[in-house]
Amino acid sequence: MSFTLHQLDVFAEVAKQKSMTRAAEKLFMSQPAVSIQVKKLQDHFGVDLFEVIGKELFLTQAGKELYEAQKNIRKELNSLEMSLSEIKGMLKGKLNLAVVSTAKYFMPYILGAYRSKFENIKISLKVTNRNEVKDLLRRNMCDLAVFSELPDDMDLEWVEFLDNPLLMASAPDHPLANKKKLKFIDLEGYPFLFREPGSGTRLVMQRLIDKHKIQPDVIMELGTNEAVKQAIMAGIGISLISKYSMTLEASIGKISVLDVNGLPHINRWKMVYPKGKRLSPAAQNFVDFTINADMQEILS
Repeated sequence: MSFTLHQLDVFAEVAKQKSMTRAAEKLFMSQPAVSIQVKKLQDHFGVDLFEVIGKELFLTQAGKELYEAQKNIRKELNSLEMSLSEIKGMLKGKLNLAVVSTAKYFMPYILGAYRSKFENIKISLKVTNRNEVKDLLRRNMCDLAVFSELPDDMDLEWVEFLDNPLLMASAPDHPLANKKKLKFIDLEGYPFLFREPGSGTRLVMQRLIDKHKIQPDVIMELGTNEAVKQAIMAGIGISLISKYSMTLEASIGKISVLDVNGLPHINRWKMVYPKGKRLSPAAQNFVDFTINADMQEILS
């Protein structure tokens, strides 16, 4: 085999970024160096991997096949490395995690699955608000943090590992609870519940409100996702809320999901750490685990 894993990784980054220049920035390489690595792959396979349409870079059919193969190769290698580490008994240490409050509904399940494989890792989990998680990152008081909406005032590295569906929810006896195909404008005039300023869900809510040009009647701001959920069930108002936080309540009819066009809004949960931080073996292993594990199986 005359091509290397490095060349495959460079190619994959170009495919992901749809740009040689942006890929070079992500990989801390020069743009000509990236081009050379991609050309070596193309020369080896004897096919074009990219095509330029207008000013945009697209994968050819051969490029799409190679991109899928690269992802599978990386997944298998990561799985192999974790398995070998487990066999050797080398993976020990402590993992300090800080997560925003909504993540408490799924992180224990993920950590349970992780601990079943790596029982020598001791885990500390801090569940708190977005601002405190940011502060812990800045002070280097945690190995990894979990956000759905990245802070725009911090220089971070991150990997995405789980969908975060956000839905509009109400009490079951709300006037809109059984309506179909609601538009955002139909929500106007009803009491709204908002998370506190700075919350990731609050940021998404504000963007949706601005996009659909509605004037919500905000009657209450609450500091936690759990408080919002309880206020919804009490009939105080409607709010945007993570699907993971209301699975039980929705299943037993204590909370209703409104059928609003454009929802659920899907963003992604992200495992983050400061740019330049050298991850401990335990932290790097957990990052790899979250990328490669079957989250649907873990959370089902």
